[in-house]
Amino acid sequence: MALVEIHDVHKSFGAVDVLKGVSMTVDKGDVTVILGPSGSGKSTLLRGINHLERFDRGYTKVDGELIGYRRHRGRLHELRPREILRQRANIGFVFQGFNLFQNLTILDNVTEALVSVHGVSRSRAEERAREVLAVVGLADKEFAHPRQLSGGQQQRVAIARALAVDPALILFDEPTSALDPELVGDVLQVMKDLARAGTTMIVVTHEIGFAREVATNVVFMDDGEVVESGPPDQVLSNPREPRTADFLSKVL
Repeated sequence: MALVEIHDVHKSFGAVDVLKGVSMTVDKGDVTVILGPSGSGKSTLLRGINHLERFDRGYTKVDGELIGYRRHRGRLHELRPREILRQRANIGFVFQGFNLFQNLTILDNVTEALVSVHGVSRSRAEERAREVLAVVGLADKEFAHPRQLSGGQQQRVAIARALAVDPALILFDEPTSALDPELVGDVLQVMKDLARAGTTMIVVTHEIGFAREVATNVVFMDDGEVVESGPPDQVLSNPREPRTADFLSKVL
């Protein structure tokens, strides 16, 4: 069974159809990179996986569990907010804009979900936070505040926060697009290390080099649809679809 199942999802905002029946699967340990032009539906799809966006039709499953819904008598019924929060807490999400608590130290940013959502003791949460801060190369920053860190360091804190709960899956929504070019490399290196350690990841990004080096599967989306998917060597070096080739010609 695939770890992630996305089944025929649709989403509209007003009269605009953003997703038009997208389906895909991701196996445990895979790194799926989603590419596509702005407005193609990539981020909406990603946010729908953990129910930050409600799909109009279709559903997602992570580790066999419906996300955001229960099935009763053949119909989907939305879960209560507390149940959705429980599910969401087990799926890491790294946002484009870091989303750190500016009034908390780095250590407290990482421990917050462990204590408040997962009920982990403060001492164990801090122990786990120090473990993951070491993984992302920020062991010496635990008492700093986000404003004292560079954008790249803040994004590595966000990755540490996602890692702290030992999630089955981590979603990355253009994690380097808000960074100055000289800061991108450190964040991508952390992501590469996670991939090599077997972390299951779905990554929306324009970093073609990362996709070529790390991805097990590359998905190209355009106009709310999956146009093409496959191994990076095939999609990036020998695309079958003209829309894929045209996009790559503009970003490579």
